[in-house]
Amino acid sequence: MNKAIITSRENQSSGIADLYCSCTNSKECGATFVTTIAFKHYLNPPRKNTASIAASLIKNLPKAEQLELLSNA
Repeated sequence: MNKAIITSRENQSSGIADLYCSCTNSKECGATFVTTIAFKHYLNPPRKNTASIAASLIKNLPKAEQLELLSNA
């Protein structure tokens, strides 16, 4: 069994794509195939997204509650 490389990609919808692949052992194998890949969910979201979500939530709080959060940090 050999590795395959992705030769191109075709987006089907948001988070779903067809990957066109080719076997790296072209002399003995030469297989080409299409596989579909989909994003399911985060196990641990990116820090930048988490920080921006937290910032937007804090901005929607009254000033007194914002200050209280900051003083408890």
